[in-house]
Parts: sequence; C-alpha cells; structure tokens
Amino acid sequence: MTHHSPHGAVSIRDLQRNAAEVLTRVEHGESYVITRHGRTVGRLLPPDAADEAIEAALADGILDASRLPRARTAAQVAQLPREPARAGVRSPSEALAELRAEER
Repeated sequence: MTHHSPHGAVSIRDLQRNAAEVLTRVEHGESYVITRHGRTVGRLLPPDAADEAIEAALADGILDASRLPRARTAAQVAQLPREPARAGVRSPSEALAELRAEER
C-alpha cells in the first residue's frame, strides 16, 4: 500500500482498499489515524498486551469480571502500607523468587 502518509494517517477510502495490509501493520505495532476528507474520524491501534492478558484470564476463569470494577489499580497498591519484615520470615517476593529459581 502506498497511499498512507508517513504520519500514520489513512483515509477511509484507502482503508477500504487496503484493509488487510493496514491491519497486518497494526498487528505488528503500527498505529493509524483514519481520516475522511482530511479530518480525523478514528484510530486503529495495536492490541494492548495488558488488555489481552485480562481477556485471556477472564476466558480461562482466572478472573471474575464482576470483581474487576472493585479491583485496585497499581498506583493504589503501591500506596498500601507495607508490613514490617519479621526476623527469620521470608517475604512473599523472596519466596516467589526462590520458587522461580528452583524451576530453572
């Protein structure tokens, strides 16, 4: 396809004519602004890895969709107070790192 601009814009007409090629490029990480008569009407973006992981976890039954609205964000979790380390007790992070090391 030679009709899209170097700025990642594609007209509706060019998108209709070259949909497979544009979508292949999007699949490989490119983003496009869709235009009609030079005016932006939409965007094509590659899949978000985090969104894909959530969708897979929902499909596999790992996550419950009804609980997602109440889930904490990463920023909220980072603000939670940490429990002080206790002598002789591994933190969950240390235990996980040890388990991963054993798997290798």
